[in-house]
Amino acid sequence: MLAFIDESGDAGMKLHRGSSPYFCILAAVFTEEESAHASDRAIDMIRRQLRKPETYEFHFSHCPESVRTAFLRGVAPGQFSYQAFVIDKARLYSPKFHDAATFYEFAVNIVCDNAGKLMSNGKVVIDKNGNREFLQRLQCSLKQRVTPEGARIVRKVVMQDSRSNNLVQLADMVCGAVARSVTAGDHSYRDLRRRAGREQKVQCWPK
Repeated sequence: MLAFIDESGDAGMKLHRGSSPYFCILAAVFTEEESAHASDRAIDMIRRQLRKPETYEFHFSHCPESVRTAFLRGVAPGQFSYQAFVIDKARLYSPKFHDAATFYEFAVNIVCDNAGKLMSNGKVVIDKNGNREFLQRLQCSLKQRVTPEGARIVRKVVMQDSRSNNLVQLADMVCGAVARSVTAGDHSYRDLRRRAGREQKVQCWPK
């Protein structure tokens, strides 16, 4: 199972002036369904320990430092890994990068190619916020992904609201930690995940 999120928590890369100079997209990968359920339950427990309501959404950019640290430490035992793709938008010169939807699809496919080495015939969950037409196009593209041997990587693509899906929130929190290490040189949050041995690959592009 893959849970995708981008740094903005939105299905589409922002290229306009005033947006973040970097774009980071991340997939949290669960190779066993029970591992995904265990992390889901762990996040419910973290929410209760922090005395947050059941509807509270863990979103890296909106959470105070204490919540970020408690969350990342709380999910550390979880049996999942992650792949991330970080783009320096200032170094994109090709005209095709002016189309945010096309490039977002390209970025997702890069992460999916990397994550495909860890899974086959899997389920992908993506935050449904964003352009509906683009999300449908992305859904079709992901379902066509295959390994070099011809095996299907993605069996099912589900669009869900991040507010109701703990694993999408997990992807958001880890993505925020990775993005913070790149954009601000602050590795404290990311190191909570790296020390747990969960980081598989963080690709920065262009090099």
